[in-house]
Amino acid sequence: MYQLEVKRFLIEYRFPPDDGWSIHVDIDAMEPGKGPQNSEEKRRHARIAEEAMQALGVKIGPHPEFGRVDVVAHHEKHGLFLVEVEGSSSRQGEQALYSALGQLVLQMRSSPHSYAIAVPEEPSWGKRLPKAVFTA
Repeated sequence: MYQLEVKRFLIEYRFPPDDGWSIHVDIDAMEPGKGPQNSEEKRRHARIAEEAMQALGVKIGPHPEFGRVDVVAHHEKHGLFLVEVEGSSSRQGEQALYSALGQLVLQMRSSPHSYAIAVPEEPSWGKRLPKAVFTA
């Protein structure tokens, strides 16, 4: 599952705008699959995921306060979540995981925000992470 698809499903199932969530999604240059190294399949999946997020009312682009965090989800009752998202890619899974952890640590502030990492629901990711870190 590509990164934009993980973002889409995270929003649909955990932070649905219809339930009062305000969402910002940052999309980096590699995610849409542009470039000769990417397949038409990745471009198609990315396009569908981005269009679905836009249809949900997601704001695309860096968050005004938190910048290039993958997903910033805010709810009046449930608070603020900063989420780094990983998907299937050519780099090693451990590299992706360490990168996401590092990005979250750099975002941490003294304010009471919640921080999370979202990964595809695929067996290869489950082998990389301890069961204790999985939550719904």
